[in-house]
Amino acid sequence: MNYKLQKFAQNDLVLARTANERARIKSSLEQLEKVLKNKLGIRTIIRFGSFTRNTILPRRYDKNSDIDLLLIFDGNYTPETYRNRIIKVLNIAYPNSLSKKDFPAVKLELNHIKFDIVPSIVETNFLGTMKYYIPDKNNYWMITYPNDINQDLSDKNQSYGDNIIRQVIRLCKHWNANAGYPLSSYLMEKKIINLWYWGNENTYERFLKTLNSIAGHIPNVKRAINKIRDNEGSIWNEQNKDEQLKWLKILLPGLK
Repeated sequence: MNYKLQKFAQNDLVLARTANERARIKSSLEQLEKVLKNKLGIRTIIRFGSFTRNTILPRRYDKNSDIDLLLIFDGNYTPETYRNRIIKVLNIAYPNSLSKKDFPAVKLELNHIKFDIVPSIVETNFLGTMKYYIPDKNNYWMITYPNDINQDLSDKNQSYGDNIIRQVIRLCKHWNANAGYPLSSYLMEKKIINLWYWGNENTYERFLKTLNSIAGHIPNVKRAINKIRDNEGSIWNEQNKDEQLKWLKILLPGLK
């Protein structure tokens, strides 16, 4: 089962596995950033979110999967002013694509990838420290910390080895999407990064422990985990393995 989960997490759940797909996404991203910079006159663009952590899932496994962009504007107008500017530019540059406001961002949906475009302003203190602000629900600015967990994930993933932490995050994000998003994707990633485990556990063991920790209170999750555990049995028992796989597929549709 460990091999199946590793393969699923390292292949199926990775965005842009093929050279052609990577090239298409890279081209779309660079073209969008060029349009936004040229038409809006913004200071800079920061890529953030799961795309920068390599935990973003393909859209077939997560319909909400998107690339997050933080647009740094000069000035201090209202968030809605900047969001209106963004959507006006997108409607002209991408007339055949869906673009809409979706708090706190503006979404652009292309055939092969989605983008979440968030306006931001920056304050710099006397020490040169920058504070980033994004829209809140009342059309004011609230502080944000883009890419605040990226280094933590990189360090934790390296410390455990075998890319296990990223594998577990991808598996849990697939479960979360399939379950109707009971958990915030970002907060879930943050919680997984902060979990600690003892011993030399593989991806299969870490996934079950992690899912139990973050979602074991959900009855159907608990039942599936218990069924999987009940059928761990002997590795030579085909009936046990078939039953294990059946319940793993309930948590992770598409697993082979």
